[in-house]
Amino acid sequence: MFHRLRLREVAWAPLLLALGLTALGVLFVISATFDPDQRYHLGREARLQLAWCLVALVSCLVCSHISLLSWKRLAMPAYFVTWGLLLGMMVLAGTALVPSIKGQHNWIALGPLRLQPSEFMKLGVCLATALILTRPGMDVRKLPHALGILAFVGAPAVFLAREDLGSALTFVPMVLAMLIYAGMQMRHLIPMLLLGVTVIVAGIASLPQDGPKAYQYHRIQAWLHPEDYALTEGYQTLRSIRSIGSGQITGKGWAEGDQNRLGWLPEKHTDMIFAVVGEEWGFIGSAAILVVFLGFGLAGLHAASQSRDPFGRLVGIGVVSLIMGQETVNLSVALGLMPVTGITLPFFSYGGSSLLATYTGLGMLQATQATPRTATWT
Repeated sequence: MFHRLRLREVAWAPLLLALGLTALGVLFVISATFDPDQRYHLGREARLQLAWCLVALVSCLVCSHISLLSWKRLAMPAYFVTWGLLLGMMVLAGTALVPSIKGQHNWIALGPLRLQPSEFMKLGVCLATALILTRPGMDVRKLPHALGILAFVGAPAVFLAREDLGSALTFVPMVLAMLIYAGMQMRHLIPMLLLGVTVIVAGIASLPQDGPKAYQYHRIQAWLHPEDYALTEGYQTLRSIRSIGSGQITGKGWAEGDQNRLGWLPEKHTDMIFAVVGEEWGFIGSAAILVVFLGFGLAGLHAASQSRDPFGRLVGIGVVSLIMGQETVNLSVALGLMPVTGITLPFFSYGGSSLLATYTGLGMLQATQATPRTATWT
């Protein structure tokens, strides 16, 4: 099941850039949860984030030593197990195990811990898609085969969109990148995009305008008409934009942002942490962090392309595209370019499930670098 990944086989560039982003993320989680009454001014979330960092690093190390053959065997079980978790959450919604948090049932409560299965389902879908794409007879140059992959990925995405639209959106860049690399005809991309837009429009049209699930409809309306929802659903977006703009060129200094310190910015340590960056480090700091994210994406895709196994290359491309797609969604929300979806900034935001799943994916990327010649199969 395990192999020995030599140091010369490690994809150092994406790993070091990920560690750098995580260190910066911890720095801003500390700022966003700054507590002068605690030792080292670490708020509860900052202390938990440091603990989750250690767990995530261990997961990355273990996953990097799991052989590609084992990942292939785990692909379909991982897909169906995560499916089962989501279905079970739907059945148990509203119970002590799956409590309602801000009107959503996205977390499994295990005592003081909360896990979000949708974060791990993304990885399960990535593995299963890579496995199917490398099976004999699969030819995504044929439109029916490509549409079949879309249906395979679209089923969990549509299911997730009921409670977690942000996670569902991240499936799009992941599956498109994998299809394009697998040889999909670019002329088939337009009908696929039209199909996707049709599904999204139909989904928006079907959103309830009243009741406990009406928050999704109001978020879209707040994005289109933010001034009309300035004190309700549009408050978070407007505060985020104001925080980013108030940082101007150089920012107000770490832990010196008034929007942050005075509590005027909602979800500042999770979904809107980039607004804290913009306020405290300004345009220069924000641009530098975006460059690091871009560097991670390019380095990750390069590392994925170096795998000698087609399945490994697709897994690596899927993982990197998933992370970069989630980053794009989070930043678009923070800048007011998309409706609020409730999704973390990879490596950066507070959130144990997100950090653990991201580093698990990074470990999968590292596992693709080992070659059968230097691997010890047990």
